[in-house]
This record gives sequence, structure tokens and C-alpha cells, in this order.
Amino acid sequence: MTDVTSMLEAGDLVVDERNLRVKLHQYDRNQIPRWDKEMRRLAIKSNATKLIVYAKKPDVEAWASLGYHQEGKIDGFFNGENAQMLSCFLTEERATSAAPQLADEILQVSLDKASYRQEKSLPDGCVMRPATEADAEALARLYKLVFATYPTPMDDPAYVRKTMLESTHYFVIENGGNIICAASAEVSERFGSAELTDCATHPDHLGKGLLQPLFAALEEKMEQLGIYYLYTLTRAQSAGMNVTAAKQGYQYRGRLINNCSIFSGYEDMNIWVKPLRLTWE
Repeated sequence: MTDVTSMLEAGDLVVDERNLRVKLHQYDRNQIPRWDKEMRRLAIKSNATKLIVYAKKPDVEAWASLGYHQEGKIDGFFNGENAQMLSCFLTEERATSAAPQLADEILQVSLDKASYRQEKSLPDGCVMRPATEADAEALARLYKLVFATYPTPMDDPAYVRKTMLESTHYFVIENGGNIICAASAEVSERFGSAELTDCATHPDHLGKGLLQPLFAALEEKMEQLGIYYLYTLTRAQSAGMNVTAAKQGYQYRGRLINNCSIFSGYEDMNIWVKPLRLTWE
């Protein structure tokens, strides 16, 4: 490739202005210095302070020489091949975790509870089902109630509908006709993997283990669709989702520092993975 335009056409570069980051999923490994240069240019233009590369293992050393370091990996992200999660922080503030000791304590508690996995049944009066476009308004209200800030505009019903049309599958739990818990699987069809995300429980129904049956339903749905590589990113300084992931058989694979704006501001996110098939490096 001879210029930046053709280089970009061969890759997958995302400027995420909402979370002040630039992400790269695919690239020509023979042009890594030029990719880095372009990411930094876009970061300056958009005021981004974190660069993220989903790298292949043979390329880690080349990216490291440019100032990137590995924060974790996602097993099977690229159709069974692992994605090495590399980051470059452009400010010291973005690179500094707010509460690393608390995050480590929560991780250890979660790992200790992994062996206590048991199938969770729904409480009396609750019904679980796939969500439809007709649920967009109710889902948006739930996300707005639960999260003061969120990495994507999930409080907008139009955005929720858009995601449903773009290979994101939602399951919800209702009580008395009201949606009290929701989660989704955001499928990347070209990569053959899915992120379990958009988990929200109404404050009046916390502590009932509602997300565990939702995860199980989403996993079954993904297997039906032939998506065998699953992962979820959880708020490192909040116990609930980390415990849920561990109990559901997900394995810890690293921590993304100040990865996105969620709940109250920038937060560290733990990587948890659950391959339903074997992966390779």
C-alpha cells in the first residue's frame, strides 16, 4: 500500500469520541509503524487519550517497540485465534488506575467463588424471553436508570433498535410485565466471536442472581448461531458482574485500565472469556 487512504481501507480503525480512544482491529502487519502514526494523528484530532490494538501474537513485539504494552487477551476473538489486547496511553492520568487494590480484592473474591457455580432458577413471578424491537423504549429506560454514564448511548431507544438490527441479541427478565434485568450478546460475524454486554438490573431487584440465567440463555443462543468464542468486560471495581462471570465459567484474562466511561466515569474493565471450542494463539 502506498498511502494512508489505501492503508485504512485494508484495516479497521475506529475513533471512539464518546470514550476518547482510538481502536484498531485489523491491520497490515507490514505497515505497523504507519498504523501507529495514523492512530496518533486521529487521537490528536479527537482528543483521545488511549490507543487500543487487537493484535496477533507475532506482532506484539513490533507494537511494543512503539510504546504499546499488553493489558490482556481475548481467547478466540479472531475466528478462534486469540486477540492480544495492546494499549498505549497518551496521558499519565489515563494510564493511572483509580483503585487498583480494590480491583485486585474483587478479582480474588470472584475467582474464589468460581467453584461455587450452580444453575440459577428464576425467582417466582419472573419470566425470561428474547427481547424484540418493541422493547427498545423499556430497555432504554432501564439503562438510563442504572447507568449515569455508559460507553454507548443505550438510553436512546433508537440506538437500541439499531443494535438489534446489527446482530446484537438481547434477553430480558420480566416481573409483573416490567423488564427488570437485561443483557445482550454483540456478535461480530466476520470475527466469529461475541461480547456479552449491556448487563443491567433494576435497583429493586439486585442480589437475586438474575444475570446468571440470562448469560446461560445468551450462551445457548450463540452456540445455536455457530458463535463459539465469547467474552465479557466487567467493571473491575464492582463485584457483581465479576462474580457472575466467574460463576458462569468465564476465565480472567487481564485488565484494561481506564478503558471506557461507564457508571460514574472512566473505569478499569476486567476481561473474562469463555471459548466453547478450543482456541489457538
